[in-house]
Amino acid sequence: MDNISNRALISRLYSAADQQLEDAEFDKKNWSEWYQVIQGLSGPEKRVYVIVKLNQAVTNGGFSEFYETSLGVFAPEIIHVLNEIKANETAEIVSNSLLVVNPTGLLDDAYKQFVFSLKLSALQRAELYAQDVLYDQLHSQENLEDLLGNYLQEMIK
Repeated sequence: MDNISNRALISRLYSAADQQLEDAEFDKKNWSEWYQVIQGLSGPEKRVYVIVKLNQAVTNGGFSEFYETSLGVFAPEIIHVLNEIKANETAEIVSNSLLVVNPTGLLDDAYKQFVFSLKLSALQRAELYAQDVLYDQLHSQENLEDLLGNYLQEMIK
């Protein structure tokens, strides 16, 4: 994989992850089965998959979409990956969004079960919208494609 661009590397890893999800037989209405399928991806595939899904959801419909499509199940892992790739400001925004949807601080399976079928209130939507604005403003400062791609390039050296 010498001299592969960040975009191509991310695209290949995302396609591989997406194909594995399509091929996997699991109950899409069961958070635990879905979560386990994602956990079965390789480390690079999982990192790419959760970051791409975060970016797609937030760019498309904001953090409200991210949480209401159940992707919020992966918020703690996403925060970890964002910090790992040095996207610290983005990690802080996702952390702040997590506080909006999980003010009681549920952890692990209790959190995942709660957020998998989350219905947001008008107040939560408004608070998440503030995080959407901050997320959108970061693109010139913290390019996730570059940060993730550079991280992955170092992994495959």
